[in-house]
Amino acid sequence: MRAPLRAMQGFAAVLEEDFAQGLAPEAKQYLRRLAASAVRLDALIRDVLNYSKLARGEMVLARVEPQDLIKEIVESYPNLRPTEIHLEGSIPPVLANRAALTQVVSNLLGNAVKFVVRGVQPHVKVWGESTRGEWVRIWFEDNGIGIRREVQERIFHMFQRLNSPDDYEGTGIGLTIVRKAMERMGGKVGVESEPGMGSRFWIELKKSAEP
Repeated sequence: MRAPLRAMQGFAAVLEEDFAQGLAPEAKQYLRRLAASAVRLDALIRDVLNYSKLARGEMVLARVEPQDLIKEIVESYPNLRPTEIHLEGSIPPVLANRAALTQVVSNLLGNAVKFVVRGVQPHVKVWGESTRGEWVRIWFEDNGIGIRREVQERIFHMFQRLNSPDDYEGTGIGLTIVRKAMERMGGKVGVESEPGMGSRFWIELKKSAEP
């Protein structure tokens, strides 16, 4: 499914680079729009495939150390490197699927550094706490644009975008993937936010009883 899109991107790049002198400014703009649309569609297909895997794939749960996992994600994901992400305190081990939790954390951190006012340096704070005895809640707090209370439930539904793709890139599936992954792991996800005041997303998983 993604191969034809990559071909479109490649041909558009060749036309713009090798035949730029013979193209009118309007034609160049159309090529850029074509390439950008192909990139967005490719990302959409990738996210739909990820959602399908989470919804139908086997979900084996085991002990996961969120502290180590979050550090690995911050160090290995290029979009997170220039951002100030502070991991505070220690987070108890949880019962989770490592691959699914990686997807959850990377999506939440990716949103936290993306949805900020232009020119503002993203700041993200992550910490965990024990709740209701056998549960662990992990918080992701950002200094972003915030979310209106009346639309906070919508953001977890498929293709529900609150902002123009011209302002913030995305497919509208990221948080849907987060919710599905948390449901498959027996956990929950939620958000506390106000416009202009940033957001605090949280995920909750059972504490691992393994030593």
